[in-house]
Amino acid sequence: MNTEILTFVEKMEAAVLNDLVTTDTSDLYEIAVEMIAEHKEAYLNICQAYEVVKHNLLG
Repeated sequence: MNTEILTFVEKMEAAVLNDLVTTDTSDLYEIAVEMIAEHKEAYLNICQAYEVVKHNLLG
């Protein structure tokens, strides 16, 4: 994994935790879609980060 993927993993995890604290719900897929919209050139790294976070959440 490269540093860009790790950065997106950290951002996704932070967004999930923030959502859970503020609204008691979170949508990892929606977080990833928003990141892709902001960083189109990093599409593949965001997808990889999504899979890492999903795996971490589901165990």
